[in-house]
Amino acid sequence: MIDLDLLRRELSETATEVGTVDLRERALATSHRIRIRRTAATTVAGLAVVALALGTAVAIRDDRSPAPPAVTPSPTLLPTEPPDSQPDLGPFESGTITVPSWGSVPIADCSAGRMTLRNGQEPDDVHRPVNIRSYIVVDVDQDGTEDYVAHMTCGEGPEAGGSQVVAFRLDGKELRPIGRIVGTQDGFGMMDYLEVRDGGRVAVLVAKEYTDGGEDSVPNQWRTYAWRQGKFQQVDGPTTFPAKPPAARLSIVPSTLAFRPAGKGFSGQMTVTVRNDGDIDVARLEFKLILPGQVQPAGGDWAGCTVPAESDPDDDATVLVCAVAGPRARSQVSIPYTFVATEKPVPVEDEIGLSNHYVQTRQLPPFGGQVLINDFDAEIPISLP
Repeated sequence: MIDLDLLRRELSETATEVGTVDLRERALATSHRIRIRRTAATTVAGLAVVALALGTAVAIRDDRSPAPPAVTPSPTLLPTEPPDSQPDLGPFESGTITVPSWGSVPIADCSAGRMTLRNGQEPDDVHRPVNIRSYIVVDVDQDGTEDYVAHMTCGEGPEAGGSQVVAFRLDGKELRPIGRIVGTQDGFGMMDYLEVRDGGRVAVLVAKEYTDGGEDSVPNQWRTYAWRQGKFQQVDGPTTFPAKPPAARLSIVPSTLAFRPAGKGFSGQMTVTVRNDGDIDVARLEFKLILPGQVQPAGGDWAGCTVPAESDPDDDATVLVCAVAGPRARSQVSIPYTFVATEKPVPVEDEIGLSNHYVQTRQLPPFGGQVLINDFDAEIPISLP
């Protein structure tokens, strides 16, 4: 049988040994441990996400194709200008011809009369040679048969006996004169160009004075002649030169040819501006562009341009020839050009001669009045990166 008093005493002693338990402190400690575990788990999960994103980014970057290399513009291939050839002198190339007097006053050292031409020239050990410069075909006497009008000179240059324009008819293989049209003995310094006009008429560009620089650089006029009553008479055009003849006054201004890197080479643009401060229009001009040998044309701005046939590939220069429309009176024109270079261009500065970066300018036919150019050789400035 259980002793109840003994049992009570033992339980009372056990209760006395057990301390008071603080449940709040225990709860706080437990909560703190839970937060630590959650923070650790969140950090690990975040790192996993970052690692995954980085891995994806790396994978994307690895899968991307490499950027294509920058492309150097290709040069534009221009046609080659045909080489200069001797003018076609037709029936005046060789054969027998009768040359009329060179004017009202005979010139002792200029041949006249019947002679034989070889290569458009009458060789003579005593007199100055007669040279056929050019000719046109026109029915001057309106008889239904073509006639031949020749520009001929006696000797060369201002010291020569002169020049004249004569109409001939072909009789078998011999050229016989119809008549003398005009010559330098009629009060002109030079005459270099002929044109056919309606009704069998002949137009001659006559100049007041002689120059080695070309007839267009001095006062000049077109005068028209026709066969009337057995001789040639002037029927159109001015009959005198004014005291102050009108002229075109051209200024040639090239812009800077500015190069910039392009692929493994360089590309650049420039503009040539022609200003006409004069009183007459200029129909056509020719630019000769001289540039460093590393420079080549590019793009599509090269209509009317050629490479001269005489260009020497051993010369350290690129030469391009362009025919362009000229400016009207009191106006200007600007022509853009684009270039490319596989190597950095090397401009040459020559204080004595010409550099390798300039533009030459001259007038092209049709002519019609004096054309003055301020600088036939205008320097092209070049800038490099």
